[in-house]
Order: sequence, then structure tokens, then C-alpha cells
Amino acid sequence: MIEQQKYRNPETPSELLVRWLKRLRESQFAHNEAAKKFDRCRYFIGIPASILSTIVGTSVFASLGKTVDPYMQIVVGLISVLAAVLSALQTLLRYSERAEMHRSSAVRYGCIRRRVEEVLATKNNDHELNTDIDPIRKEIDDLAKDSPNFSDKIWDKASKQALKS
Repeated sequence: MIEQQKYRNPETPSELLVRWLKRLRESQFAHNEAAKKFDRCRYFIGIPASILSTIVGTSVFASLGKTVDPYMQIVVGLISVLAAVLSALQTLLRYSERAEMHRSSAVRYGCIRRRVEEVLATKNNDHELNTDIDPIRKEIDDLAKDSPNFSDKIWDKASKQALKS
């Protein structure tokens, strides 16, 4: 059984911001990972769909005015159906759109992360830090509401990656 760290409330504004900084880094990395995953899926479906459509189009064009073996007609017909299914999946699953949404969220998390880093680097005491906490929290909350979800697997990978950097 894995022992989990006990949660302890932050005692100072700087401790709170350091915690947020860690979470922002993990979220930024996770959204980048999700964007990469959806880009790979887009290519995994899109490239075969394009290739198969090209094969079907070329085959139909090459067979104009010729008698074609019924076996070949069946093969070209099946390839045509497969190309249509892949194209429909690509449209339905919206991998490009989903990748862009994650990429945008990653950029926004990075902007907030850099702002927190700047606040931590430039403010000298907890009183000065307190003035920045509420606006940063609101920004993080708004971004969390607008951001798409990702799998636990992506989060775990991003958390490990964030620890290394």
C-alpha cells in the first residue's frame, strides 16, 4: 500500500503560492501532454484516411473504360468504406480542436505560473503577497472552469515530468 502524504494547510501566503506554483506547473505539463496525445491521434487517423482516399480515387480513375475484376471492385469498395469511416471518426472525435484547446490551456497555465513566480520573487513579505493572492486565485479558478479534462494517466505522467524540471 502506498503511503500518501498528509495534507497540511499552508501557514503563510508564500507557502500557499508555492503550492499553487507546483499545481500550475503540473497542469501546464498535463495540458501539453494531452495536446500531444490528440495530435498523435489526429495523425493516426488522418494519414490513413488520406492515403486510402487517394488509393480509391486513383483506382476508380485508372479503371475508367476497363473491365475490372469483381474481386478488385470489392477490395476498392472496402477501402472506400474504411476511408469514409476514418474520415467520419476524425470529424466526430475532433482531435485537432481538442489538441488546440489543451495547447491554449497550457499556455494560460504557464502565464499564471510565471506571474506567481514573479510575485514570489518580487514581494518581500506576507502582507505584500496577500494583495496578489485573490486575483491569482480567481484567474486559476476561471482557467480551471474553461479547461478541458484529461485522463489520470496524463496527469500522472505530467506530475512526474514536473518534478524533474
